[in-house]
Amino acid sequence: MKINKIYRNKIYLDNDEIMDISPLIRQKYNLKINDDIERFYDEISYEASFEKGIFLISLKDRTKKELRLKLEEKYRNKLAILKVIKKLEEFGYLSDLNYAISYIESRKYGKNRILYNLFQKGIDKSTVEKAYLALAEEKEENVDDIKLEKLIGKNSKKINMSKSRDEKKMKEEQKLIQYLARQGFSLDKIFKKLKEYKENYE
Repeated sequence: MKINKIYRNKIYLDNDEIMDISPLIRQKYNLKINDDIERFYDEISYEASFEKGIFLISLKDRTKKELRLKLEEKYRNKLAILKVIKKLEEFGYLSDLNYAISYIESRKYGKNRILYNLFQKGIDKSTVEKAYLALAEEKEENVDDIKLEKLIGKNSKKINMSKSRDEKKMKEEQKLIQYLARQGFSLDKIFKKLKEYKENYE
């Protein structure tokens, strides 16, 4: 495996791989054009992937899946990438649980939509459940209930507070229920919280 070309912070290998490397790695292995790096390929891949991983998570929080996919855009050595992700987890720089906690706190969505969105990001249901449990213990309240109550309060003008049949208000409330359901809240929880809201403001 030879280096065909070196340009800026990239080395071009004869297997058509283009690898991002830092000047420190280039200097450490004294890399030059026509060098055969077969012996050092795994080490170089790991060190380059590690540096890139640190850089990427310094820009924004990422899940393990997101970071893996991002690194695979730059490097072909998948074993080196998996090793990097494990090491970053050990150092505490990468945590799907912490990501889930932060995501839940910063989004107004209900649990069903949160579960779906985080699954797309590679976080399994058990990790999301642990995140909800951690937040519930911290706040001594149900996180989903807090979000739903805030959304209901924010949209209070759409709630039919009249005991008489106000067709316009009933339609607005129905639209609100549909909106809340799309945000991932269960219908049982929506009806319960709407009832509580009406009872508190009678």
